[in-house]
Amino acid sequence: MCRLLLSHGASLYVRDLNGRDPEDRAKAFSHKSTRILIAAVRAAGGWAAYLHAPRAALLALRRELPSLRDRGRATPSSVRVHERLFLDTPGDVFTSVLQFWRSDRDY
Repeated sequence: MCRLLLSHGASLYVRDLNGRDPEDRAKAFSHKSTRILIAAVRAAGGWAAYLHAPRAALLALRRELPSLRDRGRATPSSVRVHERLFLDTPGDVFTSVLQFWRSDRDY
């Protein structure tokens, strides 16, 4: 329910009559997973940024992978198709495909 509300623009900063924000209420009612979700969304800067974070991390890894390999910090994948999809696909195609990728944050 929390994900649904956040995805439809629910505020992370609204307070109840006792002055508690959503994170405080989740803590008060022992909803640890909800509290963690609210904290992560707040830290990301909002729902859209929270959803985009895994995609941004994957794009950053794709950009940095060649230099990581040069420094010996990463090795090629043993599965050739992973190499081709991740490194040989043109950037604009990779970004377009990534828009359709779903993480555990999407529903």
